[in-house]
Amino acid sequence: MAGHCRCGSEVRFAFEQLGCIACGAPCCSACAYQLESTHYCGHCAENLLELPWAPSAPARI
Repeated sequence: MAGHCRCGSEVRFAFEQLGCIACGAPCCSACAYQLESTHYCGHCAENLLELPWAPSAPARI
Protein backbone atom coordinates (compact mmCIF):
# COMPACT_ATOMS: atom_id res chain seq x y z
CA MET A 1 0.00 0.00 0.00
CA ALA A 2 1.42 3.33 -1.01
CA GLY A 3 -0.29 6.68 -0.90
CA HIS A 4 -0.21 10.13 0.54
CA CYS A 5 -2.05 11.77 3.42
CA ARG A 6 -3.79 15.09 2.90
CA CYS A 7 -0.77 16.73 4.57
CA GLY A 8 1.48 15.36 1.82
CA SER A 9 3.29 12.73 3.89
CA GLU A 10 3.77 9.30 2.37
CA VAL A 11 1.59 6.59 3.91
CA ARG A 12 3.27 3.22 3.35
CA PHE A 13 1.24 0.98 5.64
CA ALA A 14 -2.43 0.76 6.58
CA PHE A 15 -1.67 1.20 10.30
CA GLU A 16 -0.20 4.65 9.52
CA GLN A 17 -3.63 5.86 8.40
CA LEU A 18 -5.23 7.38 11.46
CA GLY A 19 -8.42 9.31 11.94
CA CYS A 20 -9.36 12.12 14.28
CA ILE A 21 -11.51 10.77 17.10
CA ALA A 22 -13.42 14.07 17.32
CA CYS A 23 -14.26 14.92 13.69
CA GLY A 24 -13.22 11.81 11.76
CA ALA A 25 -10.78 13.66 9.48
CA PRO A 26 -8.10 11.40 8.01
CA CYS A 27 -4.60 12.03 9.31
CA CYS A 28 -1.29 10.17 9.43
CA SER A 29 1.31 9.86 12.15
CA ALA A 30 3.07 12.98 10.80
CA CYS A 31 0.09 15.33 11.14
CA ALA A 32 -1.92 13.71 13.96
CA TYR A 33 -1.64 14.77 17.57
CA GLN A 34 -1.80 12.14 20.28
CA LEU A 35 -3.47 13.35 23.45
CA GLU A 36 -4.18 10.85 26.19
CA SER A 37 -3.66 7.87 23.80
CA THR A 38 -6.15 9.27 21.28
CA HIS A 39 -5.41 10.77 17.87
CA TYR A 40 -6.71 14.18 16.84
CA CYS A 41 -6.29 16.27 13.70
CA GLY A 42 -4.53 19.62 14.10
CA HIS A 43 -7.74 21.64 14.26
CA CYS A 44 -9.37 19.52 16.97
CA ALA A 45 -6.15 19.29 19.00
CA GLU A 46 -5.82 23.07 18.88
CA ASN A 47 -9.37 23.50 20.11
CA LEU A 48 -8.76 21.06 22.98
CA LEU A 49 -5.49 22.61 24.09
CA GLU A 50 -6.33 26.31 23.84
CA LEU A 51 -9.73 26.07 25.52
CA PRO A 52 -11.01 29.42 24.20
CA TRP A 53 -14.20 29.15 26.28
CA ALA A 54 -12.38 28.67 29.61
CA PRO A 55 -12.17 31.73 31.88
CA SER A 56 -8.73 33.03 32.80
CA ALA A 57 -7.39 31.82 36.12
CA PRO A 58 -7.36 34.51 38.80
CA ALA A 59 -3.94 35.84 39.74
CA ARG A 60 -2.58 34.52 43.03
CA ILE A 61 -0.92 36.91 45.43
